[in-house]
Amino acid sequence: MKQIISKKERRTGSTVHLPLRRNLSAVLTALLLLVGGLFLLASCGGNDPEDYSYSLTVTDATISGLKNKDLTALHIPDSIDGVPVTTIGNSAFNGCTVITSVNLPKTVTTIGNSAFSGCVSLVSVDVPDGVTKIGNYAFANCKELKKINIPDGVTHIGNRTFYNCVNLATADIPGHVTEIEAEAFSNCKSLKKVTIPNYVTKIEANTFESCESLTKVEMTNSITTIAESAFKGCSSLESVEIPATVTKISYNAFRECSKLAKVEIPSADTVVGRGAFADCPALTIYAPKGSKAEVYARENNIKFKEM
Repeated sequence: MKQIISKKERRTGSTVHLPLRRNLSAVLTALLLLVGGLFLLASCGGNDPEDYSYSLTVTDATISGLKNKDLTALHIPDSIDGVPVTTIGNSAFNGCTVITSVNLPKTVTTIGNSAFSGCVSLVSVDVPDGVTKIGNYAFANCKELKKINIPDGVTHIGNRTFYNCVNLATADIPGHVTEIEAEAFSNCKSLKKVTIPNYVTKIEANTFESCESLTKVEMTNSITTIAESAFKGCSSLESVEIPATVTKISYNAFRECSKLAKVEIPSADTVVGRGAFADCPALTIYAPKGSKAEVYARENNIKFKEM
């Protein structure tokens, strides 16, 4: 015999099952929130030593790599097993494309060669005051990096340290820096102003090449040489004052600085190399009468005015 279920019974049945569906929905929602929270914690953590590869000595710890490839924000621990972290090793985070920010502990003194090279999503780095050495290629190709603080204790900026950091607009070079190696800031297309510290004696080859937004360069009387292609392609640069201490402006040093309108060369003995100011159509060179700079200007059909 077929059982007939009344409307009331059906309504009663539906009221029995509805809380179950609601409870199941609540459980699923809670699970999703938990998984999302765990993922967020994992991606934004980075202060657990187990997230990193490292080596230990009795006195120092060196971070040598990243184990947790999901991390986006790094907070490097200040110690591992009671030993202070003092070094970010060579190529430690090279090519870690998802990292967006890095916080280094105050214990760090050295950032090794290519330490953060190719971190194309890196926007900000908190470099502690105790850092004294930044290696070659340390931040090369960090294309989203907009600003970096270089601590006062740094005396050496290595080869291609900030090469191709196309969004780097500000980089204050500390006064105690004695050497800026070749191509250190090459292709930093957003860099607007540079002040060369008092202790630097040579602007190396291609140091600021293709810094297309560079409008101002301040050089001190410590500089004796401007090497080849040092400022080549700085197409926003309008004027330059060469210190009297400079003995040589090498070939192609200011080539293709298309807006360069005025260069002052106060020393009569400053040698101007081949093509140093080539493809600078608006340029007038100001220098002493009878100077080597005047000879260069006359030979290359560049406007000259006695200073």
